[in-house]
Amino acid sequence: MTPTSLAPSLAPDSSPSGFEPRDLLGADEATARAALLELAACRSKDPERTEIETKAFSDCSYLNFKELGLQLRLKPAADGKVDVVFMYNEGVQGFSGYQGELPEGLEWSFVSRDVVKLLGEPSDKYGGGRFLPVGISYELQGLDIQFADKDWDDGQNPLAYVSVFQALEAHHGMCEVCGKRATMRCGLCRNHRYCSSKCQKAEWSKHQLQCPGHLAKLKAAAEAADAAAAEGAEAAEAPKPEAAEGAEAVKAPKQAVEASPDASFQAEAATHVGSPILESMD
Repeated sequence: MTPTSLAPSLAPDSSPSGFEPRDLLGADEATARAALLELAACRSKDPERTEIETKAFSDCSYLNFKELGLQLRLKPAADGKVDVVFMYNEGVQGFSGYQGELPEGLEWSFVSRDVVKLLGEPSDKYGGGRFLPVGISYELQGLDIQFADKDWDDGQNPLAYVSVFQALEAHHGMCEVCGKRATMRCGLCRNHRYCSSKCQKAEWSKHQLQCPGHLAKLKAAAEAADAAAAEGAEAAEAPKPEAAEGAEAVKAPKQAVEASPDASFQAEAATHVGSPILESMD
């Protein structure tokens, strides 16, 4: 492969010792292979025997360079680009330990308690239970950390692998209040996102002043109240009927209102306009 086919950050005159896994994000397969082979020439114990394994699935493919402790995921499966770079600890899934510098100041000697102390609370958590090791995500930093064991209460859980991906921009898919990953949204405007009902309620006093859906409900309720008041005034000003027809005539306005589904709906909605509505984003 010629030097012109490599991304600028991966060009041959770049120092392999300064290899940065994030530089591979967005690279095509040919560029990624060339970069891995160049790195192997510097770091591998036996560069002549290095091998890049390929695994293809319906939606993505993987390049595994186990001797370097690196794995790349490409999406889509055909003509894909690297969207995640995995760095493995020694012996995990048959990989040698990645020898380069880990992102965000992490070290392979860290356990779960050390990670949270360094980086703070994660934006997302996954795994755990009977079958899956636990993992945490820092999506604003573009960082996932997978631990070796399944117990969330184990503060001494060692690192299994670390992966980097394109960092999310602030507030992109994140809770408006705490910055964690949002799984729900305001059911009135469907724009503001939250991780829980607790966070939505905490922001409601502010959000209700500008929520389009909430303001529309207020307007509809006010219009319904004005219409009902006008209808009541008209009924009060109408000529009194003959005594024989009086009872039936007096009931007519009330029956007309009760028979109107729109009026009934508006009246009920008016009693709930101050309440936030939360819905899942699934």
